[in-house]
Amino acid sequence: MTADQADEVMAEYLLKGGKMLAKSCKVCGYPLFEYKGATQCVICPLATSSGTLPEPEPPAPVRQPEQSPAPATVAREPQGRVAEELERTIIHLCERIRSEQRAGECLTLMMAVERGARALARLDQR
Repeated sequence: MTADQADEVMAEYLLKGGKMLAKSCKVCGYPLFEYKGATQCVICPLATSSGTLPEPEPPAPVRQPEQSPAPATVAREPQGRVAEELERTIIHLCERIRSEQRAGECLTLMMAVERGARALARLDQR
């Protein structure tokens, strides 16, 4: 699996509501994710598969409030929450980079920051 494919998988999990954790997988070095209540590496299962990327499962439907706001507001709320989570995750990764002494781990963290920034840019384009 290429780094670009791994980045795409991580971006998809972030967009679907997964949370990138401050912990790294001991096997592949990519950040672990919390998704649907489970902590998991989203890269290792793909590295051993046939190379096809699985679709992340969509999050559970969100119950609409009694009085629904304007359609534009409803459409932007999930993206806003995802963007906020991405920003917090990127900041946390940057803090980890400052204290990381292993070059390989530092590079992995920097790649995750770059991918997170790309995901943020995609959200801003929508």
